[in-house]
Amino acid sequence: MAHKLFLALLAFVTVLNASAFIAPARTRNPLSSVTVNAGYVPDGLTEEQYRKIKVSDAKKNKGKDLGRLGPTGFKSRSMQAWQEAFDQGKTGHSFAPLNYKEKMKKGLMKREDVPYMVRGGSWDNSDVKGAKKLKWSKEDKEYAKGGYKKEQSASILGSGPGFDWTGNGSKSALEKIKKNMPGFS
Repeated sequence: MAHKLFLALLAFVTVLNASAFIAPARTRNPLSSVTVNAGYVPDGLTEEQYRKIKVSDAKKNKGKDLGRLGPTGFKSRSMQAWQEAFDQGKTGHSFAPLNYKEKMKKGLMKREDVPYMVRGGSWDNSDVKGAKKLKWSKEDKEYAKGGYKKEQSASILGSGPGFDWTGNGSKSALEKIKKNMPGFS
């Protein structure tokens, strides 16, 4: 008799525990038709002021590739091309002269005498009207055609494919990293 009582009690407890995992019948949520319209507005600005700033920034940055790697304010050349030109005596080290802005205003200095990285221009002086244009080497042409992209990497490992932070990248890239990095497994 105790055995039957134990089995009945066990069956009751099992049914009771199983019912805890059954989803309750859904009732209609009175708030389900409410639309939440939330956004970010910095402290000290109204929604309209912030909208105007965003529109102005969008116009200012239209056509710019702000997500690219490397400098975006000037047109550079490859290190190899610069080194070859330096070895041939065609270029040198450039530093911004002290008070160059004032000297340019007074006519004591030409715009092309200001290093291109400082003036936000191009290494070949193509950004300066009337300046002597510098000649492009074979390396400069290859770099300008997109050769710089193979030299750029967002990888934390220094080169190669960027590190796959999401785990959704190609498995072959991960295998290359594993093969080339000692101790990476």
